[in-house]
Amino acid sequence: MNAKPIIGLLAIISCWSGTAQAKCDSLLRSLSSYSSDRLVSQYKRVIACDTKVANQVFPQFMREAGDADTLIALSLAAIDHDIWNPVWEMLGKISSYEARDEVASRIGMTCNYNTKVVGFIQGAYYGLRDIEFGQWDDALLTCESQDFEDWLIKQVEDPPPKLYDEKWSALADALAQRLHAGSLPHLARGAIVAASNGGPFDAILMKMEAAVDPPLGEEMLPSDRKALDESLLGMARQLDTDKARAVADRLANSGSDALAADLLPVVYPGRRKGGRYEYGGASIEAGTCDGEQTAILHYAILREPGKRWIIMQSAEEPLRSFKPRLSKCEIDEPWPIVVSPEPMENNSAMSTWIDEITKNWEDKGYTVKLREEKPLDI
Repeated sequence: MNAKPIIGLLAIISCWSGTAQAKCDSLLRSLSSYSSDRLVSQYKRVIACDTKVANQVFPQFMREAGDADTLIALSLAAIDHDIWNPVWEMLGKISSYEARDEVASRIGMTCNYNTKVVGFIQGAYYGLRDIEFGQWDDALLTCESQDFEDWLIKQVEDPPPKLYDEKWSALADALAQRLHAGSLPHLARGAIVAASNGGPFDAILMKMEAAVDPPLGEEMLPSDRKALDESLLGMARQLDTDKARAVADRLANSGSDALAADLLPVVYPGRRKGGRYEYGGASIEAGTCDGEQTAILHYAILREPGKRWIIMQSAEEPLRSFKPRLSKCEIDEPWPIVVSPEPMENNSAMSTWIDEITKNWEDKGYTVKLREEKPLDI
């Protein structure tokens, strides 16, 4: 790659202090007059003289770097001798985001032949604050070392016990971008851990979807859709009911309602009766009769064989087929439909649900009458 000028992009850095560099002082004169090659070779001589001094004066050499190639060469010389802190902090001193990305990316590219760089990037995860580590995100993508990828997977599969951690999130994003559908099993394992330790469970679900998101304007590949659905489904079977419900909702909202229904036994254990789930369904025949707001609440048990997660669409027509009971009244059309949000656990739950609907309509000023209808199979 051709050298790209970055003069003027580096923030002004204060010089090193007093006696620390005394024994290497002769190597630190007239840096501004050095060519790029000589600047790098001179820094290597400082390293050979004293690594502590090299650590202190790296910002000065960095300021004199006239292009990205020189800055990267200086950085790699420092990294090779475990001089990490000033290099970690370097990106924050580059004012151009484009230049930051290029430097981080190209340093990451050396991972495949330089194990020191692998350790340098891993160390940044532990040693830097959130914002500083985020500046190295391009290196997370370009570091092609298998050792690094194994480490990346290990971290992603063991998220921290808090809802959001910016550094961990950067690792998970990088893994998703590196492996796409191949990251799903690792993200799923991380989600299972997060579900039990208070970690970023919901965030991981979003990252799983992002891992297989197609480019703008394109459809998701069928193979990616299958991989996502299978990962979510397998993961959900190992979760508690609340977390499994969140997964089922995502599956249903993405168009995989039948797969979401496979989680009904996980989310609602013990509620299957005679091979079916029983929901509450009601339609409200409401209108004005002789100046009085009147409503008849037609309610019935809806019996569903466990093939749907969302039943509203299938229940709508049957619930509106009940025989009208209000005559000589001005009827509100169409009849409102209500379906219980989950299968009923028992008759008491059904009664409580009907009471809630009744109260809602009474609060609107209606006189409500109840009419129990025959169970409906949907």
